[in-house]
Amino acid sequence: MPDESNPLLVETGSDGFLTLTLNRPDKLNALNPELLFALREAIEQANTTPGLKGVILRGAGGNFCAGGDIYIMKEAVDGRNIDALSPFLSILEETAQTFYTCPLPTLSLVEGIVAGAGIGLALAADIHLATDTARCHFAFPALGAIPDAGASYLVPRVIGYSRAMEFYISNDPLDALTARDWGMFHEVVSGDGVAECLRMWKEKIERLSPEGFKLSKELFQKALTQPMAEQVRAEYFAQLSAMKAAHFSKKVAALTTKK
Repeated sequence: MPDESNPLLVETGSDGFLTLTLNRPDKLNALNPELLFALREAIEQANTTPGLKGVILRGAGGNFCAGGDIYIMKEAVDGRNIDALSPFLSILEETAQTFYTCPLPTLSLVEGIVAGAGIGLALAADIHLATDTARCHFAFPALGAIPDAGASYLVPRVIGYSRAMEFYISNDPLDALTARDWGMFHEVVSGDGVAECLRMWKEKIERLSPEGFKLSKELFQKALTQPMAEQVRAEYFAQLSAMKAAHFSKKVAALTTKK
């Protein structure tokens, strides 16, 4: 039975994949400082844990994440001290960045509601999966706020600038299939198809070279902001490093061995 007193459930499977479950189901897994600190710490530990193959982020109780906890915001509003939200916003942004730059393959599994900062967290993963119950809502426009948890960076890059503006201005929720068609999700499955979907993606990840993946992920992220000349120079050094790993030698030998 899930430990409802713990805002984050951390489980390492026998298959070498770490599952992080946002565990405030009565609050639709809304983010508070305790949950964010636990999530950031778990990701940082995963980055240096030998043998881990990947990280899966999901929510408890049939929903992913409703964004930042509105009652934390209400307390600041009632106290007429919006600056009191500064530490909360800081750990929110730091956690999203930590997940985005995680050197391991990362997957988000979105069920039910994903809103506000939850969208930023979901898109910070390398692979975005969803069930057909998923409903995506920016939520920021109704509050007069801006996309956070990396959403202002990730949403235009994932679905394009025009779609991002449509999503923001209309402030209409997106159903799972529409979000997939817009490019927000790589795959949408029924609830009973989740286990098979995760198994398939885990198998794909297991075929990768850990060293090659880490270097490739760094290059893809750099390519979003740096010129071609700098990118190809970075490729040069990364390729040399990747080719020194045992995985490369093993695969070249297998491909060139006469049958």
